[in-house]
Amino acid sequence: MNILDYIDWRGDLSFAAAPLGEVDNLIFAKLSYLDLRGLVPEDFAGAVTLRALREAYRREGRLPLSPNSSDPGPLLDKAAASARFGGVLLRGFRSRTDREDQSQFAAVTFCPEAGPACVAFRGTDNSIVGWREDFNFSFLPHTPGQAEAARYLSYAGAALSGPLVVCGHSKGGNFAVYAAAFCAPQLRERIVKVYSDDGPGFHRSIADSAEYAAVLPKVQKLLPETSLVGILLTDRESRKVIRSEAKGLKQHDPLSWQVQGPAFVPADASFASVFMDETLERWIGGLEDEERATVVSAIFDSLDAAGVETLTELNSKRWVSYNAILRAVRGLDPKVVSGVGNALKELAAAGGDVLWNETRKVFEKLDPTRLLRGGDTTKTEE
Repeated sequence: MNILDYIDWRGDLSFAAAPLGEVDNLIFAKLSYLDLRGLVPEDFAGAVTLRALREAYRREGRLPLSPNSSDPGPLLDKAAASARFGGVLLRGFRSRTDREDQSQFAAVTFCPEAGPACVAFRGTDNSIVGWREDFNFSFLPHTPGQAEAARYLSYAGAALSGPLVVCGHSKGGNFAVYAAAFCAPQLRERIVKVYSDDGPGFHRSIADSAEYAAVLPKVQKLLPETSLVGILLTDRESRKVIRSEAKGLKQHDPLSWQVQGPAFVPADASFASVFMDETLERWIGGLEDEERATVVSAIFDSLDAAGVETLTELNSKRWVSYNAILRAVRGLDPKVVSGVGNALKELAAAGGDVLWNETRKVFEKLDPTRLLRGGDTTKTEE
């Protein structure tokens, strides 16, 4: 049973009869990936129901926003046709991608007929800019996207009265926690729950801040069994590990998370997830901020110079992209390259499924010394 089945089971109950819970949060977070441009008002004076949105969305034949997340269209169809979600109002859609400040941000607020409004932050989209911001989390205490999230929450809080739930999937989960931590204290008091759905953590300076500590009692982090995204960087949030029907990185897809009744099915963290958590902590802790910034800048500046702006283009121009990255990496300090390479090998060795095992075979053959010389990057077979 997943979130689609949950709607079949609970879709006849209003939010007055069954208050917004952890599964509802993921549904709103997933719906925030829809292409809402021109369909949902940017201000909070106007609104559109989810049912009306579905009619407009399908009438215009809009495609999925991002190939890195499964199509939210079927969820829209199912939710809009239900009594529980069909009348939910959508307000205040904002979206901004800026190559100059390396940020990608989008958010929308869902207003059920009863109970708290839900401010949902979108995760990473198809843009290379969006993915670059994810990597920037590792060395920047604050990113422009995080600051935009805090401003949006303040704007939504001023436009609406009553309690609020704040949520987001993937990078959106990071934005949700950050916004709740760094909004005004009086607004934070109105927040009843913050959900980070497999969202990455923070730079250590944020994790050690008083603002972050103040919001922690309200934060629930939801992680699939072999999460990789959700264990990136540092967090001190209460974690609930969830059973997923997928394997490896595909567990990041919310449609794979298993539901029983009004809640997710709990599971123990797998050995692979714990191992990767420890490996990432050693990697992040072993590199200075300047070194991480150098690596990230070299890779993404090379993609920018090669004219690659989206994941779709990265795939279609894969050899141009990979060659650009290799040229950039060759110019880095050999110690930094070696440290990153070793961390990637450890990560590849951590998984237990076919995907990780195949990746491990690739990284085990990497020869960093040949990479730096510009020759064949694989070791000679014995």
